[in-house]
Amino acid sequence: MKKYNNTKTVIAVSNKSGILVYVVTALMISTAAIYFIAASQDYTDLAPSSSGNGTESKDSGDTIATVNEIIFFIVVGIAYVAAGIWMAENKYYSKVPYILAAIGSVALIAFYISTRTVNIPSIGIQDDIGTIDILSKVMQAAIAGISIYIVKSSTIIWRSATTRTTSPSSSPVEILEYEVQKIRNRDENQKRNRDGSSS
Repeated sequence: MKKYNNTKTVIAVSNKSGILVYVVTALMISTAAIYFIAASQDYTDLAPSSSGNGTESKDSGDTIATVNEIIFFIVVGIAYVAAGIWMAENKYYSKVPYILAAIGSVALIAFYISTRTVNIPSIGIQDDIGTIDILSKVMQAAIAGISIYIVKSSTIIWRSATTRTTSPSSSPVEILEYEVQKIRNRDENQKRNRDGSSS
């Protein structure tokens, strides 16, 4: 038997928002895959320059920049995978992964735009805009938009002080329905008490 105590929270989401949780999770994993693909392409481009043909001293600045870019892409990809898993496992218990996903995606879009418009030290102005770049930014914009919608449209229900014992097979949806029903029953009892006292 599993007990749920009063320290847990539940996010009440509509059916539409519930579906969007899976959509944004899929977008997170897909965006991570794009970053891993970009890192792989950069690594492939880097491999010929390290073959020892005498041009590495001339291109050492480009090589360092490419290595830094590979590391950045891998770190961002891992972060998206971790956040996507967090969303999938905690979709009814926390708004935090959606807030972080929205902030992180908007920040990455802003960083991408700034690297194409501002001369940033050690990065310079990048002039390459590829299909994979545009696809990742569109997906990040979708992640930010959907995450913000989920956060704004969901409400947190705090559990009551009394614990409820449920079977291990109880799903978050069943627990949420129980909590909502308990709140409705309490409101109905309060209304009956007010009506009874006024008459």
